[in-house]
Amino acid sequence: MEQTSLLPAPPAVRPAPRRLTSKGIAKGDIVEVDRKGRRFHAVVTGIEQRDSGRFELDLRPLDSRISYRRATVREVVTVYRRAR
Repeated sequence: MEQTSLLPAPPAVRPAPRRLTSKGIAKGDIVEVDRKGRRFHAVVTGIEQRDSGRFELDLRPLDSRISYRRATVREVVTVYRRAR
């Protein structure tokens, strides 16, 4: 006897997009940055790769008193990943 289901089939699960940098930082993540001894949190708005191969992040600081808008991956202390 075959059993029928009243529930629809689950949607296909897509794998998460591959993250670009060595720390796995992607656009939309919140990062804690230590820049010249000053620590702050910021949202990543973009990622660019330099000619040297290092990654540089475009940032939007969460605190309006911070004027830094760019940081390297090496300056990132903590990454809070955006839920997908």
